[in-house]
Amino acid sequence: MKKIMIILILLFMVIPVYAFANDAGYEGGIANEYEYKEVVFITGSPVVFDGKLTVSQSTRSGTTTSTYRYQLSSGDGGKLTRTLTFTTVDTPKDQYNQVQSNTTLSRFSETITEGGKVYRLSSYDFNGSDIKSINPGVDYFAGNFAGRKVYTLNNNGGTIVVDITDKTVGYSHAYGSVKTQQINYTIEGNTVSNNTNISWSGTANVNVSFTVSSDLQYVTNDPNYISFRGGYLLSQAGQDVMTYTYDLPEFDGSGNVIGRNTGSSSASLDEVPQEKRLVVPDVRDINGTWGYDDILKLMSMEIFPNDSKYFGPKLPITRTDFTVAVAKAINLAPYTVPKMTGYSKSKTAEVSPFVDVSTSDSNYGYIKAASQAGLISGTAPNQFSPDKPLTRAEAAVIFIRALGLSNLAPSGNFNTGFKDDVSIPSWAKRDIYVANEIGLLEGDSYGNIDANDTLTREEAAAMISRMIDFMMKDLTVDYVQKVINY
Repeated sequence: MKKIMIILILLFMVIPVYAFANDAGYEGGIANEYEYKEVVFITGSPVVFDGKLTVSQSTRSGTTTSTYRYQLSSGDGGKLTRTLTFTTVDTPKDQYNQVQSNTTLSRFSETITEGGKVYRLSSYDFNGSDIKSINPGVDYFAGNFAGRKVYTLNNNGGTIVVDITDKTVGYSHAYGSVKTQQINYTIEGNTVSNNTNISWSGTANVNVSFTVSSDLQYVTNDPNYISFRGGYLLSQAGQDVMTYTYDLPEFDGSGNVIGRNTGSSSASLDEVPQEKRLVVPDVRDINGTWGYDDILKLMSMEIFPNDSKYFGPKLPITRTDFTVAVAKAINLAPYTVPKMTGYSKSKTAEVSPFVDVSTSDSNYGYIKAASQAGLISGTAPNQFSPDKPLTRAEAAVIFIRALGLSNLAPSGNFNTGFKDDVSIPSWAKRDIYVANEIGLLEGDSYGNIDANDTLTREEAAAMISRMIDFMMKDLTVDYVQKVINY
């Protein structure tokens, strides 16, 4: 990959693409298109506030300014108003295919009225940092932030200090995104009641997840008189989930600590789902094949073209056809050859990076984009071998590069577990190991992987279909259920 910016430019919309669900800021809340919800612990009891969150952002020269305005209320008449402005500076780390971000708080105001008491935010120290790994098919990120909020109670009724730590992980790709946060609060109060100073402490933990997921189902049409019996429906939906636990002081009517208030609860908000009917292919040579569903699925998604009534399921798939199909499956935009106009005729004409792929080739844009993104490489210096059949080893490498998961393989010398491990090319061994571990590539009935065998178009369709399922489902389970446990 040449530059991270190349990858950012290449992402485009063939299938509906989400960024994140709704931006809920850094306060441990969740949001959909209409509502924001968070829980506040400084009163000694968890109080759920909900209402309106408005977000405005501007970006210039790698610096993003984000302002969050909250107008919230609680079930018993409490009010929360808050305005926070953050500045995030992105620093590309091109040599690592990563982007490093640092976030600071530049302005703040917050007032909470609850239970006849007024809490005003007098100071707020905040800093955060995250790192994003840029890959052809999936971007991953991890980050942390820490903060200290100091509130005054009823002007002269004492102070409450809230220390905050956070761990964030997530990803985004063509079929959805996940962001999970684990936020820990330590609360120290020094308040005054009936001219008596009272010191108290508490803790709370809030886990939130912001999930946009996709699902692809075949829908059968009921009428008898219709030109097609059914087709695929692509559905996308977002859900935000918040779970929390707390260990807080219990106060009597005079404000004295008389015990502990502990417990847990949860809340969720759903977004309006989006649905899209896909095209219905007309292909005649896949009935009765074991890969029928996968081929029909990918042709419906237009990952494989619908320009012929014959798919050729038992034919070997070429390097070009496989590269183009995977690029479409991960929403990698084709490179566009600059047009030579009167103002640019003096510029050098486009030169293909491969001597055997012409710039006028209909697939040139996808091949060059895949090469720039690090998805594929040639078979020799400046040579792509576009019509050469693809091997299972080459397929594994392309899949794992797309997903950015090569680092899941063991380090040093290792055995993949296949009986023909010694015949696996050294350049493909790590990726074959990972592809097998995540279910994209399986051995035959004898325990062999047959890494150097060519791949049929039917087998290729099945493997690409499994990659899409992995992106849609397995990643979500790993990031949400293992972190949030709901």
